Amino acid sequence: MKKLVCALLFAVIGRSQTDPVIKTTTRLVQVSVIAKEHDRPVDSLKAENFHVLVDGQRQKIAFFAMESSAHPLDAAPPLEKNVYVNTMPARGQTQTSVTILLLDLVNTRLTDRIAAQRQMIKYLMEIPPQERIGVYLFNGNLRVLHNYTADMTVFQQQLAEAKDKLVNVSKMEEPSAVQLETSDVGSMLGSFGASAQERAFYLQNRVLGTLHVLKFIANHLAELPGRKNIVWLSGGFPINFGLERMSNFSEDFSNEVEDTIRALSDANVAIYPIDAHGLVGVPSMDASRNAPPSTQAGRGRMPDPTGTNFLIPLHQTMDLIAQRTGGHAFYNTNGLTQAIHEAVDDSSVSYTLGFYPENEKYNREFHKIKVEVDQPHINLHYRAGYLDLGQVATDDALRSNQLHEAVWSPLDSTELGLVVRLEHAPQGMAALNVAVGIQPRGIQLKPEGDRYTGRLDVLIVPVDSRNVPGKSQIKTLTMNLKPDTYKKFVTSGATLRDTVPVAADTKTLRIIVRDYGSGLIGSLTVPAEVQ
Repeated sequence: MKKLVCALLFAVIGRSQTDPVIKTTTRLVQVSVIAKEHDRPVDSLKAENFHVLVDGQRQKIAFFAMESSAHPLDAAPPLEKNVYVNTMPARGQTQTSVTILLLDLVNTRLTDRIAAQRQMIKYLMEIPPQERIGVYLFNGNLRVLHNYTADMTVFQQQLAEAKDKLVNVSKMEEPSAVQLETSDVGSMLGSFGASAQERAFYLQNRVLGTLHVLKFIANHLAELPGRKNIVWLSGGFPINFGLERMSNFSEDFSNEVEDTIRALSDANVAIYPIDAHGLVGVPSMDASRNAPPSTQAGRGRMPDPTGTNFLIPLHQTMDLIAQRTGGHAFYNTNGLTQAIHEAVDDSSVSYTLGFYPENEKYNREFHKIKVEVDQPHINLHYRAGYLDLGQVATDDALRSNQLHEAVWSPLDSTELGLVVRLEHAPQGMAALNVAVGIQPRGIQLKPEGDRYTGRLDVLIVPVDSRNVPGKSQIKTLTMNLKPDTYKKFVTSGATLRDTVPVAADTKTLRIIVRDYGSGLIGSLTVPAEVQ
């Protein structure tokens, strides 16, 4: 590819009045808050009604928004021909909340999969077609069965066929996967004479695959306004997903776990895990501790008459993930419908509060969040806190891995907003002229003397008809902006221009931009032709 050219972009990319200003010294922590009075959503609160405390210290609210399904966002003007974007508002869509139903077959035993699939299909057949719920399947790869932006009428008409496909997928899994009866993968494989290396390999695939799926979805939902929920129907996470310290993780998983935690936290995604084991009772634990289990009463909990101790760490992990992200965990129940209804109800009215934490130490310490409201009889629900994560690693191996993951992800990442315009290359060239517009939000620039500096990694990958990516080279753009140019960038963003060769079998282009300072990624798949 030719050398990338950077120019300021004024017409294609705009900046919403509600977008937080670029911050070069710290990160914006956002908290989604559900407010209810007598179990009914409250939509009349203002920023001055809220108080946010971190570890008992009051924080200044720097960003505030209220989203309600009764008051959809104004639609954006339609896009010009051959212009593509990775964010919903720019596409002219007015979604104010999103619920994703994730059916996890990889971490669920065969007998539980069948029951979970039946519950899911029964629920989807009964809901109104206008309900905007995404349906994703994780069976080793992440598959989008239904997009949350689309009406469900056609999907409901195809559910009979989808049901057969889901059952067939279960039967096609490896025997070692479908025979999983406990969360102890090593013991299960050991009974079949597997070596330690084989057990470790299988566990690693499950852990990393599950982490990648959660991160892909979080990155995809990152820039959507309103409440974002993942209803995760699963037999359980392979390891104890404690979020306040990483001592219970293998060193091999630490970077991936931290990256996933960052993605969930930054995207403000709430997770509603549902235990696919069904009616089995075990104790739970408080979300602020790794152990021992607490005696708190909770949703769907009951005494443990069966002695199924293997489920205790599974439910502890489900509680941790749910409470730390602002969702609820469901187990000892077959209540998929209840969980989805609750997630959707929580999305009807939500408030987003943002603050810039002071004196970050980047030591992975967990900070407890407390939100108060100055009006009586209002109950609040929000995530328990956030991790003071370490600064983004900038080594070449991590950068390369993150870009590689973005290439293979079936979902576009919206951490960075992108606008892509395609044009014909000069006559006689088998190529396309590609202009990639980058929104300023999420870009980390550092003041150095009288300049603002930063770096962007850019990758444009051709993908053939079999969905196989071709070879491409990472290009790095160094930004060294004068004050006047920096002000224009903050207002209007920037655009990168390149001429990309296109082979005969190239069907799409996968475009990825990664900010070097923040580690945030924007990605977009566009057709490899000018319409």
